[in-house]
Amino acid sequence: MPAVRDGLRILDADAHHMEPVSIWDAYLPEPFRERGPRVVELHGRRIQRIEGEPVVRHRTYPWPDSNVPHRTTGMLTRVRLVRAGAEARLADMDAHGVDVQILFPTAAGQLLGREYHDPALLAACCGAYNRWSRDYARAAPERLRWAGLLPLQDVKLAVEEAHRAADLGAVGVYVRPNPVCGRGLHHEDYAPLWTALEALGLPLCIHDGSSPQLPSYGERMSTHTAGHILSHPFEAMGAMMSLIWYGVVERFPRLRIAHLEADAGWLPWWLQRMEQHWELSGTAEHPGLTLGPTEYFRRNFWVGCRGDERTLPGVLELVGDDRILFTTDYPHGDATWPGGIPALEAQPIPRESLRRIFWDNGARCFDL
Repeated sequence: MPAVRDGLRILDADAHHMEPVSIWDAYLPEPFRERGPRVVELHGRRIQRIEGEPVVRHRTYPWPDSNVPHRTTGMLTRVRLVRAGAEARLADMDAHGVDVQILFPTAAGQLLGREYHDPALLAACCGAYNRWSRDYARAAPERLRWAGLLPLQDVKLAVEEAHRAADLGAVGVYVRPNPVCGRGLHHEDYAPLWTALEALGLPLCIHDGSSPQLPSYGERMSTHTAGHILSHPFEAMGAMMSLIWYGVVERFPRLRIAHLEADAGWLPWWLQRMEQHWELSGTAEHPGLTLGPTEYFRRNFWVGCRGDERTLPGVLELVGDDRILFTTDYPHGDATWPGGIPALEAQPIPRESLRRIFWDNGARCFDL
């Protein structure tokens, strides 16, 4: 059981699997097994390859060089050392007082960052990952919760996989914010998926990833660091704006949306900017809207924060404390594990806000 942190329960709304390469041979159905992802050596780095092509970029916004130093204090978690063990993860959670993690992919998430000659292959990979996640979580099903991977490259297949993921026990679905096949998340083609997610009661978890082959704000940069700084918050802002202004959350009022791994400091300014344009032109170009941007945000959206964000008290003052989720990005190299937990506890914010951010908001978002 987790260590008690002064009576506060903790839900980490953005943690990650470190899924082993072996899941593709073990979980992909026979027609796709030989065509599944493979790890190869390219320019001195080990990368995933599928359909004969690298999954990630290597020129603009390249995949990070493993030799580039970065802050590592507290990040050599047990699960990184043993790669994939649920028992090691649970030991880390117990040691630092985390009750529940919502698990997202690492290598499997990269697969969503490109287009496919055969979208059925991607759909099969999503299904394999989702079945593996179900089996992984059996070690502690009330504590290890997970989001299902969806192949947005084919909307019909994405709808089918959303239903299968829900049947397997997913508490959300994972998509990237980047345009796919020329479609932003506001595109009308996705309406059947939003209908399905409303009916299933699963939140749409929007989470960028590094170095996609899809269009990305990060591709304007020539290094991983510069691209990573730019991509995650800007992609989140673009996705939130488009889902509001193009009427997705107007037409699907019960669709729950969580923005993860983009920090939260941008949120008050972004709501302010949308409100400025609401006051400037109203619904002249977007006649289907019946509410203001902030009203839609407060009804449909959640945003993940890091515990060490110095802007967080201002976010709570300007936006409120009931739409912010606590995240660590465990066990990635840029995670705030475990320091993000005491960092949030040390923030100059009320204890009631701590309770909401650590637990209540996430429990509501993921319907735990």
